[in-house]
Amino acid sequence: MPTRRQFIAGAGAVAAVSAGFGVAGWTRRTTAHRPPPLGGQPAGLPAAQHAWNGTLEHDADGNALAPRFSRLLMLNLVAPPSRDAALLLESALRQLERRYPWSPDGLLFALGWGPAYFSGALGRPSPVPPPRALSSFELPALDHYDACLHLACNDEHRLAAVQSALMEGGELVPAVDLRTVFELRDARTGFVGAGLPAAHQYTGGIPGGGVVPRSTPLFMGFRSGLRRNQATEEAVTIPAGPLAGGTTMHVSYMRLRLDDWYELLDERERVARMFAPQVSPGQAHGFTADARSDPAGFAAAARRHGVVGHAQATARARVAGRPRILRRDFDTVDGGQAGLHFVALQRSIADFVATRNAMNAARAQYLNPDITPTVNNGINEFIFVLRRGNYAVPRRADRSFPLLGAAL
Repeated sequence: MPTRRQFIAGAGAVAAVSAGFGVAGWTRRTTAHRPPPLGGQPAGLPAAQHAWNGTLEHDADGNALAPRFSRLLMLNLVAPPSRDAALLLESALRQLERRYPWSPDGLLFALGWGPAYFSGALGRPSPVPPPRALSSFELPALDHYDACLHLACNDEHRLAAVQSALMEGGELVPAVDLRTVFELRDARTGFVGAGLPAAHQYTGGIPGGGVVPRSTPLFMGFRSGLRRNQATEEAVTIPAGPLAGGTTMHVSYMRLRLDDWYELLDERERVARMFAPQVSPGQAHGFTADARSDPAGFAAAARRHGVVGHAQATARARVAGRPRILRRDFDTVDGGQAGLHFVALQRSIADFVATRNAMNAARAQYLNPDITPTVNNGINEFIFVLRRGNYAVPRRADRSFPLLGAAL
């Protein structure tokens, strides 16, 4: 069986993955020319696709500042996986690595592969489960795309140019056109960082009057991504198995209903629902490393106050006090509505599910009748999950058609 390096280096003829995997259902697009040469990669690139944190700037409190703009490209294969397709994909990604520094001022990206790729295209068990609804009050559409490419940097126009080059034959770099490999099914855009939500707040789902503060990085008005309420990149890296050195990624698209958030709740009530009912606004705005909301006091707070805090509820999923997921979410105005593209990295999708189950705070309904699955229950009343999808994110060396060599 060839090694991964031998597989990528040896450009062979197009080969279908299995005899039973016919061409029907594929939007086949072929080219007469051979794949371009791979080319080298810049020195010092991390082995993990998801290793972004070492490139990020930090605020005055030592918290990493996320890239200001992100774009999710939801992709389906247009033909059965092949050696030529893997070479073309890898060549395109290396072109991007050579053109832009691996940083928010250049370009960061991670390519994940969905269960449909593993079980459908390769005919192998998927290392990640298919998505499903994760609460009694949500009815999301379930994404079954073959792949998801997360692009991020500080230049929104650069992301648009990269998307155009990859999926429309734009002239950014001639050799990055991937239309013979993927069909773009959806493009999700957004932003995170002080000033950006305020600049984009005049959209559906947010009341008028400039209610989103200019200092906030997200529409709901609070800081996120404090260093001790995020898992580390090392903690979400898979230690062994076919995805060793990689991670898993969950992607949700949520619509935000912030008219009630800003018009019906005062600041203390918003703080109670975002953090915990015993947290004051002054304390909330003073958090620098973590949202200290005493998860051990969850039951007592629910009984006494009749309100569940989002941070207090989700913190109950931590292991030895450490979060299980690394969030790379960002706000959006896709479709003319305020929303959130929630991107979470974790060793196993089960870690995300456990965190989401904790957020549901189902037990709270039995502790105080004022609490329901949504009313007085964290931020559940103000978010509506429209879509969910799960992906495996291999290490950089295995990102172009992972496990394909073993399937041929």
